[in-house]
Amino acid sequence: FSRYTPDVSKYPAPSRGPDAGNAVIVSEGSHTLMMRAYELMVIIDGSVDDVVAQQWIANISKDVVAAGGSVHGKVDFWGKRRLAYPINKKEDGYYAILNVLAPGGALDELERAMRIADDVLRHKLMRLPDGEAARRGLVAA
Repeated sequence: FSRYTPDVSKYPAPSRGPDAGNAVIVSEGSHTLMMRAYELMVIIDGSVDDVVAQQWIANISKDVVAAGGSVHGKVDFWGKRRLAYPINKKEDGYYAILNVLAPGGALDELERAMRIADDVLRHKLMRLPDGEAARRGLVAA
């Protein structure tokens, strides 16, 4: 008993609906990927060293690339800041913001890994609206 897997490359990319908008269409061989613009904010536990926090950010950047995406521009590393309220009895955290271009759903595994990591206090992956993605230079206007 075999499974039928349709060849999605022969279908045109959607132009309306939830898949339209800030997508960059990239062809890889016979596959077409719709790259989406995201902003990823990460708060690393403030009790770790500064070097360890920057290694976390470097590893997150590598994981984005491994998932088929790319980090655009320089990572906005804010350094150690006082949290507005305690998270898991922690008062401080290292903040970093990354502008990411990745296929839809490609960062699910990265989010799962950050959710279970002890050193990551909070993270937020947000798909950017069309205008904001164009303003940041992630997609064409």
